[in-house]
Amino acid sequence: MSRGLSVFALLLLAVVSFGLYQLSYEVQRLKDELIELNRALGQERETIGVLQAEWSYLTRPEYLQGKAERLLEMRPAAAKDIVAIEALPWRQDRGQEQPGASPAPQPALPPMAAAPAVPPALAAVPAPRNPGITPVPVAAKPARPAAAPVASFDDEVAAVLGAMQRTGGAGRAQ
Repeated sequence: MSRGLSVFALLLLAVVSFGLYQLSYEVQRLKDELIELNRALGQERETIGVLQAEWSYLTRPEYLQGKAERLLEMRPAAAKDIVAIEALPWRQDRGQEQPGASPAPQPALPPMAAAPAVPPALAAVPAPRNPGITPVPVAAKPARPAAAPVASFDDEVAAVLGAMQRTGGAGRAQ
């Protein structure tokens, strides 16, 4: 009996030793994987920081104002652009007028800055029915000088990154 018990104990010791051996290598593999994941997480955080800096640079109000003026050709609202609410036409839903509403006069509103110039035949606007609103003369839009093509967003981002790398603001080299 004691001989059988010794063989069983020896086999049990061998199985437990093999299990502990496998477990120690599995723990070491998981530690290595954790180190690699932490390294990748650090790189992603650094990338996020660079992207946030780029976003902050590209969303500066003065930068966006310049872009809006150059690309959208918009102009600020003037006092002459403001009209009384009564001068606006009623909204007609599905061809039905608002109950008790008479047709409102159509005031002559100034054209938007980005709209094409109106031909001279259409420039003569009849006097509005509302005496509080005066028509605005239509001026021909000045010809825009031929400029260099507008840089794309990718070109601007590349320029920002290049400037950051030249000044050392892009972080560590990878």
